[in-house]
Amino acid sequence: MKSSQARPLITVLLMFLSGSVMFSCDSDSDDERSKFLGRYEVEEQSLETYSPREDYEVTIIRDTGSQSLVIITNFYNFDVDVYARVSGNEILVEDESHSLFRFNGSGTLSGSVITMEYTVESVSDDTDYFDRLKAEMVRKD
Repeated sequence: MKSSQARPLITVLLMFLSGSVMFSCDSDSDDERSKFLGRYEVEEQSLETYSPREDYEVTIIRDTGSQSLVIITNFYNFDVDVYARVSGNEILVEDESHSLFRFNGSGTLSGSVITMEYTVESVSDDTDYFDRLKAEMVRKD
């Protein structure tokens, strides 16, 4: 008698666990940010001076407080994290200021490469620093 009462409980538990696993898989695969996540080697060139800059690395992670934002760490090789909005294969850094600089730009993901163009300008009245850049970010993992 006890085994017949346990069967419905086990069945309900198995259905719940199966549904939880399927839901977690679906929500991750439905998150269009997933294809952007990872570590990238960045090759950057100024479109103002046309001189290459030193290569560096960024990491793109999910912003857990949003369903469409990611965080790009070490943006501009300046140890700054910027927020970017993802839509399909497009990524957009909206006008965002950090201590000395303001950043904005956009890019496109193709395979494991993000090609971006963005501007960096001073927020200080003491300088009129401005640069327009193009970068190729190649996923490392």
